[in-house]
Amino acid sequence: MHLSPNNICLLLFLIASNMLAQNNLPYKTGEKTLYKISFGLLDVGYGELNIYDGHVENNKTTYHIIGKGWTTKFFDMIFRVRDTYETYINKKTLLPIRFIRDVDEGGYLINQEYMFFHSDSSVKSSLSKNKFNIPGNAQDMLSAFFYARTFEKKEVLKDSLFTIPIFMDEETYFLEVKYLYDEILETKFGNISCMVFKPRMQKGRIFEKEEEMKIWITNDKNKILLRVETKIWAGTIKAQLENYKNLKYPLLND
Repeated sequence: MHLSPNNICLLLFLIASNMLAQNNLPYKTGEKTLYKISFGLLDVGYGELNIYDGHVENNKTTYHIIGKGWTTKFFDMIFRVRDTYETYINKKTLLPIRFIRDVDEGGYLINQEYMFFHSDSSVKSSLSKNKFNIPGNAQDMLSAFFYARTFEKKEVLKDSLFTIPIFMDEETYFLEVKYLYDEILETKFGNISCMVFKPRMQKGRIFEKEEEMKIWITNDKNKILLRVETKIWAGTIKAQLENYKNLKYPLLND
C-alpha cells in the first residue's frame, strides 16, 4: 500500500476497538457523511461513506457500506484518484462477509474481492482463488471503522489501547489505536466534543512514526469521524467532515 493525497480516504476508516454493542448501534441505514480533503491551504479531494441495507450474503442479512474517494478536477490533472471500497457486514455479528476494493490512483490499479468465512477462520480471494487463514474476528479495512464505532467511552478510558486484526492485500496485520484525550473541536457545525486517537501502524507499511496521524471521533452517541490529520514529509494532509445526512442521533455541539 502506498501513500497518495487521497489515501487519507482509506486511512480514516481504520480506527479500531474491541467492544461490541449490537443492540444499540450508533449508525443506521441511510447514514451519509462527506469529507473534504486538503493539503495545506489547497483542497485536493473528497471522501464519502454511505450505509445501505445489503442483500443476503451466505444466508445472512447485511449492511452494505460504500466508501469512495476522489480528487478535485484541478488535481485530476496532477494525480487523478478514483477509489471505491465496499463491505457487506453481518448485521448480527458485525463481521465482514464480503469486501470489494477498486482503486485507480494515478493509473495504479488495484482490484480485490474477498469472501470471509469466520466459522473456519479463512478468507478466499474471488479473483486469485487463493485462500488465507485469519483470526476469527478479523475485519476488512472498511468494516473495521464501523466495528470501532460500537465501543463505549468507559472502556476506552479503562483500556486506552485497542488492537484489531485487519485483512488487506492478502495478509493480516494488527492495527493498534491509542486513546489520547478529549478535545472540543471548532467546526462549521459548531464546537463539537471529540475523543482523540493515535493509530500505531505497522512500521514500513504506511507511516514510520506513530505520532504522524491523529483521529477525532465525536464524543456522542453517533461516534462519527470528524477529522483526520496526517503529517508527511511535504506537509499535513487533513480530512474534515463537510456534510452529513440521516445520522441516527443529533450531532451534539458543546
